[in-house]
Amino acid sequence: MRLPWGERVQLKRHVRLLAFVLLAGVTAWGLYGLFSGGWTEALGYWRGKGLWLLGAFACMCAGTVFDLLGWVWIYRRLGIRTWDATGMGVFLAAQAGLLLPLQLGRLVRPDALVRLERGPLGVCLKAEMAVLFLDAAAAGVLFLGLAACWLHPLLGAICAVVVPVVLLFSADRLAAMLSETRVALPPSFWRQWQTFAVLLLHVGAWTCNGLALYLVVRDLPGGVSVPEALFVAPFSASVGAGTGLPGGIGAIEGLLGISLKTLRVPTAHLALAVGAYRLVSFWIWLPIGWLALLLTNRKARSATRGQDPNESLDAS
Repeated sequence: MRLPWGERVQLKRHVRLLAFVLLAGVTAWGLYGLFSGGWTEALGYWRGKGLWLLGAFACMCAGTVFDLLGWVWIYRRLGIRTWDATGMGVFLAAQAGLLLPLQLGRLVRPDALVRLERGPLGVCLKAEMAVLFLDAAAAGVLFLGLAACWLHPLLGAICAVVVPVVLLFSADRLAAMLSETRVALPPSFWRQWQTFAVLLLHVGAWTCNGLALYLVVRDLPGGVSVPEALFVAPFSASVGAGTGLPGGIGAIEGLLGISLKTLRVPTAHLALAVGAYRLVSFWIWLPIGWLALLLTNRKARSATRGQDPNESLDAS
């Protein structure tokens, strides 16, 4: 039974308000955990090492740019315009949802694009899920490439080419089985060179993540190498996200600590190194995301103001 227009408007407003309150609540909880912990010690560790901290943050910014380019490309291939200032704001707005469990923060983007009248919700969700798959696949490509490179450099180069091709062709076969469903993507979506390029962009983003960790731990006793940092950072982030914990808090820090301890970093330095890395790779992005989210919500309200209400509801 279809609800009357007035009731649908109220229901949509209440659902979005509830989601906004939930997002604000988990952000406040996360920030409380940060400031009640050892964040001041982590900052103290970096006192006098501002250039290395800036370098680590620059690496994370470069990784974000790679992710942005891949995200824009996927949405564009599905007919949704995102390559403008508004689209970039929508992309960054998802950072406000970093503390939501199960990668639910990614849903900020489809919702925002619908309210900005950039595309229907179903298409936006398919695009976001495609981006999530490519992001996870890129981490796997990097892991396997590093493992193969450890055996032989030539094997690593071969693996870096073969693994993405196998993954994308496998995804294409799976997509063919779903061609008659609501989650179907355009024919040969996964076998086109653009998708391969987006996968490489995500590999570049994960590489930047690992380089940021290397800049954090390079001066610590134990001598962590670049390949080791390239493996540890994406591995910890991927497993932490897989746990479903809000922001991977606890899981990522624990995995980073265990991994760095295994790589001969002394126990006395673990908490400081992990805290400093999480500051530049996670916590600093929360206020950036909230600023982008507030600006995006403001633009969305302006876009819907004065429009035919029935038309707006049907589009979303």
